[in-house]
Amino acid sequence: MDNKNRIKLAVLGGSINSAVGSAHIFALNLTNKFEVVSGCFSRNDEINSNSATEYGIQEDRVYPSLEKLIYSEKNKIDAILILTPTNQHKEQILFCSKHNIPIICEKALATSYSEALEIENTLKDNNTFLVVIYNYLGYPMLRELKHLIKNNRFGKIKHIQIEMPQEGFKRLNSKGEPVIPQDWRLKDKNIPTISLDLGVHLHMIVRYLTNEKVIKVIANQESFGNFPSVIDNVNSVIKYTNSMTCAMWYSKAALGKRNGMKINIYGENLSAEWVQEFPEYLILADQYGHITKLDRASNDAVVCNLPRYSRFKAGHPAGFIEAFANYYIDISNALEVFLLNKKYVLNDECFGIQDSKEGLSLLEAMSKSNLTTEWETVII
Repeated sequence: MDNKNRIKLAVLGGSINSAVGSAHIFALNLTNKFEVVSGCFSRNDEINSNSATEYGIQEDRVYPSLEKLIYSEKNKIDAILILTPTNQHKEQILFCSKHNIPIICEKALATSYSEALEIENTLKDNNTFLVVIYNYLGYPMLRELKHLIKNNRFGKIKHIQIEMPQEGFKRLNSKGEPVIPQDWRLKDKNIPTISLDLGVHLHMIVRYLTNEKVIKVIANQESFGNFPSVIDNVNSVIKYTNSMTCAMWYSKAALGKRNGMKINIYGENLSAEWVQEFPEYLILADQYGHITKLDRASNDAVVCNLPRYSRFKAGHPAGFIEAFANYYIDISNALEVFLLNKKYVLNDECFGIQDSKEGLSLLEAMSKSNLTTEWETVII
C-alpha cells in the first residue's frame, strides 16, 4: 500500500524511553497499513523531540500536549493511537471522542468498570470508533487454536489453566538492589495495577478462544516481591457460561519467569497446550493417547499457515512483534470500514468497549473476592 492510502496515525505516549513505544512502531511498520505522521510522545520536550526524530516524524508535527495535537491535526489524521499509562486513558479517550477522532488504545482501557461505563456513553454519543490492543491475540498458533475450538474439535471445553508469571518485582540488580519499575506501576487502586497489566491479557485470551462469558470468580491477591505496598501475585478460579472453569494465575514475583505465558485447554475430545516462549508450536492430545505437535508446516494446519502469518517459512519463528503486526492489520481492516461509511463494527479479531467492560468487572470481582474470601458475581 502506498503512503497515500495508508491510515494516517497520530501517537500519544510511546516515547523511545517507554516500555512499549518502539514495539508498537515496529509492528505498525510491518503491516504496511499505517503511517505515523504526528504525535505527542512525552511531556519532556527533549524526549518528545528525540522520539519524533527516531520515529521519522516531521518537527512541525510534534506537539507538547494532546490538546495541541488534536487542535492542529484533527483534519489531517485518520486515528490516534494511545500508549499512555492506564490511569490517563479515560480523560484522553473522552477528549478524542468529543473531537470525533477514531481511537486505538493500549490495554487496559481504564482503571475501573465505572470508568469504562463513562467511556462507553461518550463513544455512543459521538459514534466514535474504539479498539483496544491485546497483542497476544495476534499469535498465529492462538488463531489456529481458536479455529479448532470453533470447529468443535475439542467438543465441550471443560477446563482451562492459563498463567502469566513474571519476575520483575522480585529481581535484584548486580548490586543486590531491587529493580525499580515505572512509578505508576507501584500504585494500586481498587483493581491492582498488576491486574490491569497482566490480568486483562489472560481474560481476553480466554474470551477470544472460547467466546464464553464470565459468571463468577473467587480469587486471592498477595504481595511476595520487593514492593509490599502493591499486589504482585494473583490466583483465581473463574466460572464461565457453558459450565466452563478457568484457573488463572499471574505474578510479578515468580523468579525465573521472564514472561511465562502458558495456556492449557481441556475439552471432551482434545486438549491443547501453547507456551509463548515456543510460539510456533501447538501441542494437541486426544483421548486415544495421541500427542501431536502442530506448526505452520503441518499438513493439517488451517489458519496459522495463511500467507498473512508466514512472513518467512516455518522453522523461523514468528514472534512478539509479528503478533503485534497481525493484530494491527485486523485493526486497520475494521478502521478502514469505519472511515468509509462511519459504521462502527469490529471484526472477530478486534475488541472494543464491551469486552473491556467485562474484563474490568472481572478484575473488580477478584479484588472483592480477595476481601470476602467468597465467590463474587461478575457484572456484564
